[in-house]
Amino acid sequence: MKRFTRTKSEERRTRTAVIVTVLFFFAVLGLFLYGMGQVDSGAVRNQEQVLEEAVNRDVTLCYAREGRYPESVKYLEDHYGLTYDKDTFSVKYQLRGSNIRPYVTVIRKGASGDMKGLGA
Repeated sequence: MKRFTRTKSEERRTRTAVIVTVLFFFAVLGLFLYGMGQVDSGAVRNQEQVLEEAVNRDVTLCYAREGRYPESVKYLEDHYGLTYDKDTFSVKYQLRGSNIRPYVTVIRKGASGDMKGLGA
């Protein structure tokens, strides 16, 4: 019954094949996780851009309807339905006068405490 025994070279080949398979699996897993991180990062950048556009659109709409710019972002939330994730983004709003367009900046809050901002 020698057919169920392996020689040393067959054992070495089997061990090598297992190692190569495991390394290939982890390489593919790493590439997959990296790709998912890139997709997630792109989605957050897109949300940031959409939020900035929404704030500017609501500011313009308020000026067109009421003849003055809103006094705060809270006013836009209450009267124009502006909503956003306050855990992820911060909207800085600086009013310069009732008939001068305010400065609006959307800032993404980072997980490590760093802030990345976009000006309007």
